[in-house]
Amino acid sequence: MKQLLLVLSIFGLTFAFGQYEIGQTTLTINDPDRDRDIETYVYYPADAAGTDVDLSDGNFPIISVGHGFVMTYDYYIYLWEHLVPLGYIVALPNTETGVTVSHGDYGLDLGYVIQALQAEDENESSIFYNHIGATSAVIGHSMGGGASVLAASEYSEITTLITLAAAETDPSAISAASSVTIPSLTFAGDLDCITPPADHQEPIYDNLSDCKGYVLINDGTHCQFANSNPLCEFGEFSCPSSGLSESDQHGAVLEVITPWLEAYLKFSYDAWLTVEALEGDQSNYNLSLDCTNAPSVSLDETSTDVLSIYPNPNQGLIVLSLPIERGTYNIYRMDGRIIDQGNITGQELDLNHINDGFYLITIQVNETMIINQRILKQ
Repeated sequence: MKQLLLVLSIFGLTFAFGQYEIGQTTLTINDPDRDRDIETYVYYPADAAGTDVDLSDGNFPIISVGHGFVMTYDYYIYLWEHLVPLGYIVALPNTETGVTVSHGDYGLDLGYVIQALQAEDENESSIFYNHIGATSAVIGHSMGGGASVLAASEYSEITTLITLAAAETDPSAISAASSVTIPSLTFAGDLDCITPPADHQEPIYDNLSDCKGYVLINDGTHCQFANSNPLCEFGEFSCPSSGLSESDQHGAVLEVITPWLEAYLKFSYDAWLTVEALEGDQSNYNLSLDCTNAPSVSLDETSTDVLSIYPNPNQGLIVLSLPIERGTYNIYRMDGRIIDQGNITGQELDLNHINDGFYLITIQVNETMIINQRILKQ
């Protein structure tokens, strides 16, 4: 137990202190297929805080955040103030903020901004040029939680899904969850009488597949998944009162999502061990995990002078510039799980049997790792 507490303490320190300042910009992202403009507030890692400042060196995963009903992007300050210093780009689409809303359009907005920002990685005139990572997450609260499920069912670019007191939507988030095959975290508050867990979060969670976690906040309320909002709180006037503060509820959320995102967006197996160590009853929540296909290895992209892989991107066939013509390879999904492995008997490797997307390939020769590189099949 002392060793476990020491590990958690070390990870707590690692996750709590970020190395980046917060830059910010406002974009109007156009989805031409819907002829729709998406006002999006973007916060990103920078060396100096400010508006439209340069990003810090590096490639950063994107997190798209969805707001609740009659709420706006700025009620989720606690999320971007925590996540950006840790090396994430946080994008908050500020659409569907009124009383009359389209859940379907909002779900598409949440997914499309990830797709659009990932395209900016190749736009030399963009401040995001050469700064976008291959992985991404969508996080949503209440209406935005249900819309996040809709987004995850539509956009293959999304690596992991996190919902905070998700509400059923039209079209149905409960039904859409059946087609979501990425790792997911579902948060619920046991005092939530706006979207009671039994009617909203639990059926969504039950329909999700792959590796998933369910977090029930003790004395958790619906509105405290966001920063204080009078409109949301007015709707809670008949709900049971809670002895849990907003800061404590935020702390419970961040305690779980921080290592989860490190595991799935930054390929940290150590972070996954932290998630597993949090399973069960904690001071303010209970975490249940159902993960038969959990991450199995940490993968950090490296390079070497003795091996190259080309073309990259590829259309199903890659050439390996190896110093010898024998070895083994492993191909991993971007969440760290192996999908293919075999022996290398020449300098070509056929990938036509795997789906299009980003992967990590590891080449080994005589027990020595030669390269660990990101590839794109398209």
